[in-house]
Amino acid sequence: MSASEKNQPDFSIEITPRLANLAMIRRVVNSLSIDLGLSDREALQLEIAVDEACANSIKSVLENPLRSSEAKIRLEISIRRRCLRLSIFDAGKNLQQEYENAAPLHEKTDRTRIKECGPHIVKTFMDEVRYIHEPTSGNRLILTKYLQSIHF
Repeated sequence: MSASEKNQPDFSIEITPRLANLAMIRRVVNSLSIDLGLSDREALQLEIAVDEACANSIKSVLENPLRSSEAKIRLEISIRRRCLRLSIFDAGKNLQQEYENAAPLHEKTDRTRIKECGPHIVKTFMDEVRYIHEPTSGNRLILTKYLQSIHF
């Protein structure tokens, strides 16, 4: 496998920025979780994290006054030997600060003080979360989940 093939996603989905499209994304992630042999708990956590991340992307695109009417959100899914990597691309407003300031939630987290829980939830259920903002090309949120073994 060449280096360029290694960097290509296994799946790519492009959606219009509408919250109604989240149901389809959840079904795709759920189906992928089953195919990968994830436990019910892992599958639900992955589904929630991706749903929250995509919802934040959709909202950021809708709130960006400079977005074009043809703006899309792209979800790329890459299955590697020991990890699942999901990249979400959008042309919405920059949410880098929100993701950098977010911390995983735990039992003692005072959720009444958190205004936007999305990035916190994403960081709770994913092993790695990285947000990249490029003023000319838009935003990319990279979610990584390490897996014991992949049954794909």
